[in-house]
Amino acid sequence: MANEKTSVSVAAGLAGGMAEVFWIAAAAMALGADGWAVSRAVSATVVPGIAASSIAPWVGLLIHFLLSIALAMVFVRTLGRRLGAATLFLAALAALAAVWAFNFLLLLPLINPAFVSLLPHPVTLVSKLLFGVAMASVLVRQAGHGFLIHSSSEKHHA
Repeated sequence: MANEKTSVSVAAGLAGGMAEVFWIAAAAMALGADGWAVSRAVSATVVPGIAASSIAPWVGLLIHFLLSIALAMVFVRTLGRRLGAATLFLAALAALAAVWAFNFLLLLPLINPAFVSLLPHPVTLVSKLLFGVAMASVLVRQAGHGFLIHSSSEKHHA
């Protein structure tokens, strides 16, 4: 069960991370912003020495996906009980909204204020909420395989 939980958590984190990448790319294009600047800012925040390097955007993406996987693993681990699909989606949205608030209102203004101004706050909040939807979608999909959550019909028979 531990291996299954890990592989589902990784898939959920990758789905959430990919949803954010697609959203940020689309939003940056629509706003006339540099989407790669976000990835470079991730690099600059975590590994400041490579911020000016040509590999910085790729390192930023790698860091983004590693953090996405870690976030999904923490989410799955802290649930620790079976949830219905609707509750799981609400928990994911609440958790990711809290992550956004911590990152964009507290942490990033202290450690990399330029990051916070790359895109409007509503764009970055939607990014995190889309992460939550994508992550929860993967977890709900696994419900049919008996992982983490169960459908309402299963609740009545359990």
